[in-house]
Amino acid sequence: MVKYVLCLPCVLLLLLVVATNVDSKTLYYDDFDGTKGDWKSLEWPKLETIQVEKEVGNPKNTVLTFDTRNAGGALADALFIDGNEDMTDYTMKLRFRIIEETDKFAAAGIIVRAAGPKGYICAEAANKRNCCGQNPPHNIINVFEVPGWKIVADTKVGIPLDKWVDYAVTAKGKSITVHVNDKEVCGYNKALYLKGGFGIRIWKTKVLIDNVEIFDSEGSSLAVDAGGKLATVWSQIKFPERKR
Repeated sequence: MVKYVLCLPCVLLLLLVVATNVDSKTLYYDDFDGTKGDWKSLEWPKLETIQVEKEVGNPKNTVLTFDTRNAGGALADALFIDGNEDMTDYTMKLRFRIIEETDKFAAAGIIVRAAGPKGYICAEAANKRNCCGQNPPHNIINVFEVPGWKIVADTKVGIPLDKWVDYAVTAKGKSITVHVNDKEVCGYNKALYLKGGFGIRIWKTKVLIDNVEIFDSEGSSLAVDAGGKLATVWSQIKFPERKR
C-alpha cells in the first residue's frame, strides 16, 4: 500500500470532501498489509495461480501475485466475489503492475456485473495483445461482454510494463466507464448486464495487484471509515480454453 504525508491544507480539503459526501461508502477493501476499516475484507483462495507475498523489489509492501502464464482453460485465470449477484451500481478500483509477459499477452482486467462464471463484463488493459486481428496490438483497453467476448468499447492507452497503474471500472445503470490513472479513457452506454458481482481476470501474464477497493455509486469512504471486518471468499471462474 502506498502511504502519503498530508499537509494541513490537504487535510482541510479532505475534511471538506467528507462533509459534502456523507453517503459515500467503501464496500470492500484489501491492501494485503492488514489494514482494517468499516468495509468487508477479502479472503483470497489458495490456488496455484494466486499468492499473497512481498512485492518484487519492495519487500516492505505486500501484494497479490496473479500468474497465469502457464494456466490452461481448467485453471483459474479469473476470480469473483460470491454472493454479490444482486449488486448494481458500483466502482471497482485497484493498482496493477505487469511484471512478466508471454509472447502474445501482457494484460490485466477488471470484471464487473458478474451474474455467474459465464456471464460478465471484463475491461482488460493490455500492454500487448497479439491475437484476434487486434489493431493496434499494443497499449489498448478492450471492454468485453461474456459469453462471446464481444468488444463493446476500446481505446488506445499507454499501459507500461513493470510500473504501477491505477485502474478502475464503474458500472452505473447501463453505463460502463473505464479509468486509467484517474482519467476516464473509454466506456459505453448499452451494458448487457444490469447487475452482478465483481472480480479480476489475468490472461497469460504475471501481474501484481494492490489496493483493491469496491465502493458504491456515491464514491469512496476509504479515508474516513474505520471499524469492523467481515470476511468473504473469492471463488474460481472456470471455462473452456478461450480461442484468441
